[in-house]
Amino acid sequence: MFAKIEKRMMGAAGLLAALTLLLTGCAGGEGTPVFPTKHWDDIEVTLQTRPPKVEAGMVEFMVLAAIKGRKPANELVVSLRMEGTQKWNQAIQDGFLGVYRRVVHVRDPAKDVLAVKLRIKKSDKEKILYFPLALQQVQAESAAQ
Repeated sequence: MFAKIEKRMMGAAGLLAALTLLLTGCAGGEGTPVFPTKHWDDIEVTLQTRPPKVEAGMVEFMVLAAIKGRKPANELVVSLRMEGTQKWNQAIQDGFLGVYRRVVHVRDPAKDVLAVKLRIKKSDKEKILYFPLALQQVQAESAAQ
């Protein structure tokens, strides 16, 4: 009985590894605009957007948080706002993958700065990271050359 369970678990682990490699191969690429990774203690924070290139209007921001770049940081409360506005908007945690999503209105991608507030759950420890949206445009233009 335990042998059958062990075989199923090994098969599921193999499928998960193959799926991870497949999705990693589809992500990024030369033409995909990116933001520089920011660090807070041992947490690495990466920002992605939908659409991939930020334009004026409603943009979905995805905050990817990983401990030492490997383990999902899922014990966070993440809030977003454009710098200059007063209201923080809490992001929605996407499972326990260290991914947090929120749609935010962008007025001017060349001047706006996204503020990302990270707070550890059940703690007062927090940090605000700033992502100038213009940095993404510069990297997108250099990637196109």
